[in-house]
Amino acid sequence: MHTQNKKANMSIECTVNQCRYHYGRKDYCSLDRIRVVTHESNPQMEQCTDCESFKPANTTGSTSF
Repeated sequence: MHTQNKKANMSIECTVNQCRYHYGRKDYCSLDRIRVVTHESNPQMEQCTDCESFKPANTTGSTSF
C-alpha cells in the first residue's frame, strides 16, 4: 500500500497490512485515532477486542466514530 498523503501515528502501532489505514513501510496506523470495541460482556483476553476503524485496503468509504 502506498503512503501518499498519509502520516504514521507513532501512538498507534499496527501490523495489519491489509488495512487501508496501515502506514505501509512501518507498523503504524495513519489515523489520528481509532475505535476499539468488544463483542463480549466481560472481555478477559486480547482476542475479545477489535479495531472497529479497520477498513480493507481495497475498498472505499469513511470511518465514523
